[in-house]
Amino acid sequence: MSVLTHGRRAVAATAATLAAALLAAAAGLVAAGSGTAHAGSGAVVLARGDIDFVPRLADGRLDLRIADRTGSGTVMREPSDVVLHVVPEAKESILSPVNPVLGDGLYGWFLNGRHAKDVFALTPGWTGPAGAQSVEVTLDRTQGEGRFALYTFTEEMEWSDQEPVQHLDSDDPAYRSFVLPQGTERFAPTWGFAAEGVHRLTLTVSATLADGSKVSDTETLAVAVGATDPTQVRPGDGSIPTATPTPTATPSTSAPTPTPTAPAAYVIDDGHIDLAARPGEGGKLAFQIKDGTLQNPRWHEPDDVVIHVGPAAKRRISEAYAFLGTPGEPVWWLPSSRLAGLVWPGWSTEGFPASQVRGRITYRLDSLRGPGTLAVVNDNSMDSTVLVNSGDGLPDAFEHTAGSHSHSAWAFTREGVYRTTFTVAATLADGTKVSDTATIAWAVGAVDPATVKPGEGTEPTAPTTAPPTGTPTTHPTATPTVPAATTPTAPGPSLPPSTPASGGTNHPQGTDTSRAGDGDAGNGVQVAGGSTGGPTGGSLASTGVPALLPIGLAIAAVCAGAVALLVARRHEDASDPAH
Repeated sequence: MSVLTHGRRAVAATAATLAAALLAAAAGLVAAGSGTAHAGSGAVVLARGDIDFVPRLADGRLDLRIADRTGSGTVMREPSDVVLHVVPEAKESILSPVNPVLGDGLYGWFLNGRHAKDVFALTPGWTGPAGAQSVEVTLDRTQGEGRFALYTFTEEMEWSDQEPVQHLDSDDPAYRSFVLPQGTERFAPTWGFAAEGVHRLTLTVSATLADGSKVSDTETLAVAVGATDPTQVRPGDGSIPTATPTPTATPSTSAPTPTPTAPAAYVIDDGHIDLAARPGEGGKLAFQIKDGTLQNPRWHEPDDVVIHVGPAAKRRISEAYAFLGTPGEPVWWLPSSRLAGLVWPGWSTEGFPASQVRGRITYRLDSLRGPGTLAVVNDNSMDSTVLVNSGDGLPDAFEHTAGSHSHSAWAFTREGVYRTTFTVAATLADGTKVSDTATIAWAVGAVDPATVKPGEGTEPTAPTTAPPTGTPTTHPTATPTVPAATTPTAPGPSLPPSTPASGGTNHPQGTDTSRAGDGDAGNGVQVAGGSTGGPTGGSLASTGVPALLPIGLAIAAVCAGAVALLVARRHEDASDPAH
């Protein structure tokens, strides 16, 4: 065989080897797409889905493991390799009789809590080992601000006015240990944390065997609660890494040319606000936003404000609100009751006493631009009326009693930037019809509100659909939960003409579809079980493109190798006298 022929065969073999390596790399990337693979440091963040604490007996020893089912299949993990994330959406108000469990605070963060079915969060359980007479779990030590408690409190117990059954309590020595229930049934009590931050729970699990001997295992579990970034938390008994100081930049010798910037919008991301009808100049009506988060409320023009519906508003669509989408899918929900950390929008007509208005004041949503739909509902036990639903066409209108104030729940079906154009109208006591129209910008989910232009914005308007008559849609019995007017109700005002439009038009501009918190954040921590507060999808990872790319390269390499081999064989045949 000639050296040339040998070299050609070597080239072909190298191409084939490269193709095989690329195929293996592609397979590895596809496997890593499950979101449960270890990253550089070996730590895994578990943020959503089912996990079980499983004490296992093997060779006369007890080993506490975590059965991770947040991805595909089950992976057994060491607790010291894991960081649990109690996502911001798991925040709930503390209501009696749950109040004694976490103390006198107003809010807590809960896993397996009263509203667990409504949020995307972890659902941890315990499963006892076979072959043990009894298993005891002891809370040896806790680190972190605020109280930790493990307890059982079901809806049946609440209905029958029973007290919660406490198992562990960091502030009460009487509840430092409990015995796992016997049997194979999964035991899933509620985990309650009274404060955000990093918590470290040191647990000892002891098993009494059939011969009376005891075996045990002690592990420290790291838990990132609330808005704490779990990717910055070391697992086990570690500590939060110290941030690397940012080097000081060397001053430039030449003065840069200043770039003109638009005035920053006024962002409201927490606390009480009102979409208000107020008397304006010259006897007109002014539609304004009242920012009640301050001690002395401030009034803003709607087109100067960006309202941020933060990631903590993410919930599951319940069966009762299936008109929003498939039950279980995400929705960004602002409840009608106050929840710290979220905007609490209300309606206010307090500026117009009933004596100054004929009938009621009308709110009309003329149009909506955004990636999803918007619904506004009264979600209390007395009234579950849908006031606005852009999903079935716009405009939508409802009436509000003059001189009063109320709150409704707001639901956005997708993350992104929304723009709502409202017209507020009334007929004054002297018969004069007054109205005002304005557009409000909303940044929903993991969107930086500082990047959103207020008012009409700059997104292009796509074609929309609406009821053919062009008249507002009034949902049945659309009566806000406010006291009835004390004056006789007259026919409502005639709203100024509007161009009907429907929600659900997809405008990707201004929408942050990144998966915040997923993957390696610089310290080798891998997030498993979905987004930790960021979007449910939107990145290329959700479409399979990154996985397909290396597969395509591998196939191309295989083809190149085959061609190289064929060329080598032909040259060999041509140069070999035996052929």
